[in-house]
Amino acid sequence: MKRILIFSDTHGYTEPCIRLMSTIPDITAVIHAGDSARDAEDLKYAFPEIPVYYVRGNNDFLSGAPDKLTVTVGGVKILIVHGHIERVKYDLSLSALAEKGEKTNAGLVVFGHTHTPRTEYRGKMIILNPGSVRFSRTYAEAEIENGVLKTKIVDL
Repeated sequence: MKRILIFSDTHGYTEPCIRLMSTIPDITAVIHAGDSARDAEDLKYAFPEIPVYYVRGNNDFLSGAPDKLTVTVGGVKILIVHGHIERVKYDLSLSALAEKGEKTNAGLVVFGHTHTPRTEYRGKMIILNPGSVRFSRTYAEAEIENGVLKTKIVDL
């Protein structure tokens, strides 16, 4: 089984992330959907044995992180964006995210920006916003076993 922790919009508040990464066993990877990319870099430094995949958010002005990233974990293709470019605060149907996910053949699309946790099912694709570690005090977990993806939003 592959276990992924998914964070977004930490805005300098990484203590809960560090605690979770220290206590949850068998973490395969961590995803950070932006705001702040520096926080993701700090997590990567603190836990060099765990791959940390991250993108630039709208507040990551000087970050060299990409605007979008596609990775494959446990046979599931994952598209990571922050969501500001896709205008997720205004496109409530998430049509731009769904289109990008379909074009990349993603099984999971991760985004942030709104600070509101949300899970949408589009056929075999899951579109997931873990919320904000700082503001909504939520994150998400994904488990992949035998190519089957399950996600959940978790309150801190």
